[in-house]
Amino acid sequence: MSITTLPAGWEPTRATLQKYAHAITALPRASAPAHPRWSQVALDIAPDGLVSAATPLADGSELVSTIDLSDHQIVITAGDSTKVFDLAAGPSPLEVGDAIVSMAAEHGSSIDVDVSRYADSDTQEYERAHGSAFVDVAASVAEAFETINADIDGEVTGPHLWPHGFDVATEWFSDMVVDYDGVPTSAQIAIGWYPAGDAYFYANPWPFDDAWTAAPLPEGAIWNTEGWYGALLAMADVPQDRAKERVVALGTAVHDAAHDALSNRS
Repeated sequence: MSITTLPAGWEPTRATLQKYAHAITALPRASAPAHPRWSQVALDIAPDGLVSAATPLADGSELVSTIDLSDHQIVITAGDSTKVFDLAAGPSPLEVGDAIVSMAAEHGSSIDVDVSRYADSDTQEYERAHGSAFVDVAASVAEAFETINADIDGEVTGPHLWPHGFDVATEWFSDMVVDYDGVPTSAQIAIGWYPAGDAYFYANPWPFDDAWTAAPLPEGAIWNTEGWYGALLAMADVPQDRAKERVVALGTAVHDAAHDALSNRS
């Protein structure tokens, strides 16, 4: 399976989509059923866009928001109610977030959300071709991550998109718990794709052991130990027709290096 490259100059559309991602996840962050790994604040990756977790409302309906990158709309639904925004018109994140809260109220749920997550009232920049290109790549990347997950023992979440970094990621969690600033935290390996700037794939085992940097990685990948710790594969260095193979090899190599140690470390 090929993974195409992102178009040059797509950053304004990426920044816009990240703002909308924050707007449509504010409600599930505040009121959707809590997931032990916080997946309720992530977005599912569909073939045509990004979909929020469902938030139950007082009248028995559920509110779901979708950034549809095929028809280039934001679609908010709850029961028989639907609100649609044209992405090309650049609605402000504030307008989108307020519409979601208002629809929840119309269905009996007055939910206190963190408005600061979508407080931007400016008109946004969105290019249809760039939105379409992004979702095509994101869906292909998610498919590669699902291939990795199929061969991993233990708890996995994702693939999904995290609004905070606007990265597509999947995570494996160990049943081993370590202390992180006084908080018990599962050891883990995150495999992801960061589409901003010089886009890259990453595989981050945590807690990190410098000994893993001796482990071989697929062609083009390196161990990164400055700023963050893990394996890095620049998207520009991956031939499109071998991209899935190379991404799966990256995730597999890092799991081969770190999985058992993170499961057994005392």
